[in-house]
Amino acid sequence: MTFDQLALGAMTFRGRDFEASLDAARRSGFPAVGISVAQCVACLERGIPPEAMAEALRDHGLRVAELELIRLGEHGIARHLNALVIDLIGILNPDRVHVAAFSGTVEDAQREFATLCEEITTADVAFEFMPYSTVRDLPTAVDLVRAAGSPRAKLVLDVVHFFRSGADVTDLTPDVLALTAGLQLSDLVPRPGKGLAEESRHLRAFPGDGVLPLADFLRAALAASGDTPPPVTVEPVSDALETLPVAWVAERAMQSIACLLTAANWPA
Repeated sequence: MTFDQLALGAMTFRGRDFEASLDAARRSGFPAVGISVAQCVACLERGIPPEAMAEALRDHGLRVAELELIRLGEHGIARHLNALVIDLIGILNPDRVHVAAFSGTVEDAQREFATLCEEITTADVAFEFMPYSTVRDLPTAVDLVRAAGSPRAKLVLDVVHFFRSGADVTDLTPDVLALTAGLQLSDLVPRPGKGLAEESRHLRAFPGDGVLPLADFLRAALAASGDTPPPVTVEPVSDALETLPVAWVAERAMQSIACLLTAANWPA
């Protein structure tokens, strides 16, 4: 991995000022960020169109690693947000577009994903499985991606979803890593009585601050990917962290991922 493959994830900026988020990411040394459709809507409400967002990113020397999220199987208002994500691709030029499915069947998701991979031609289309979504585990997600039959059809491996779905580092085979567009890293501590969706969306910790075997995960991913390990995104999604200054959160994110990658002997 080269340093320009690190990114600070979109959900780290949930509810944050856009310019302040870009400042924080760049000052802490991240060369790329994730952008969510919610951020774009919030900017529009402040009179900042997507074109101005793209200009601000260029001014900060940042690129968009991830643009999210397209939700498969939606027939309500979310379909309009999906259309907005599609429109944003040509403006923000992301490396990859993230996709998930919370409605419909696995077969529906597979069909819609294949169609999406035909429609999106300038970025990887990376599917994210979640144990509380329609596509709940790695084997199902791998089948879905392969069925698309497109070189742009990829996986995103969020470490929380990976372990909470029952996967193990032995599942990180060369075939899986060849399909992987990126790794999303955060951590968890034991939370008795909390559901999977709640801890994932509200209670994550910085990488290395919890109990997930992240160094083992990274070593296995590195061994399976050979000389071309996938990009890494740090995304400690936390209600509590959202109350802290974004500059502190970005700096702590960089410190945590730098220590973890060093411990895992990740190439730098």
